[in-house]
Amino acid sequence: MVDITDISIHRANKGQVSVHGKEYQAVHCLSIPLHNKNALLPNAAVAEVIAYSEPDMVADGPNWLLGNLQWRDRKVPLVSLEALTGDDVVDKNGPRIAVLNTLNSNPKVPYIAVLLQGIPSLTLVQPENIKWDEGQKIQGNNSVAGYVTLEDGTALIPDIDNLEQRIEKLHV
Repeated sequence: MVDITDISIHRANKGQVSVHGKEYQAVHCLSIPLHNKNALLPNAAVAEVIAYSEPDMVADGPNWLLGNLQWRDRKVPLVSLEALTGDDVVDKNGPRIAVLNTLNSNPKVPYIAVLLQGIPSLTLVQPENIKWDEGQKIQGNNSVAGYVTLEDGTALIPDIDNLEQRIEKLHV
C-alpha cells in the first residue's frame, strides 16, 4: 500500500492512505498527462493549472529545465517530467502547465511548474485501487519516487522534494 502525503506518495502499511499522518479512506489526486505516461499527485500539491506561456530560457541548464516563467509575480522554474525520466521532451509547447507547491518553506523555490501534455483529471485514490509497480525501473533518478498501478494504468510518482533541491542547486 502507499502513504499519500501533500507532495509525494510513499509506501505505508496495508490498508492505509494518509495525509499529514491522518488516515483517510480516500485521497483526491490529479492524474497529470505527460507524453507517454501519467504522473500522480495529491490535489494539495497542485497550486494551479494554467495555460501554456513561453518560459524565459536558462543558460546552461539541464535538459529537464525548460526555463522560468512568471506566475503571480514570481519566477517559477518550468520542468519536463519526461526529460527527468530519460525520455525526450516531445512538445515544449504543451497545452497546460501545473504549478506545484513545495512544502519545505524554502523561499528560493516555493513553486515548481510542470509541463503537461493534456488536461489533468481527478482520481480518487483508495488503498484497494493503488499499488506500487515493482516492474517499472526508476533508472537512478532521485526525482522519481516510483511508479504505481491504478485502475486506469501506471502512473509516475514525482519526488517534488528532491526536484526542489536539484533546482535550488542550479541557482536559477
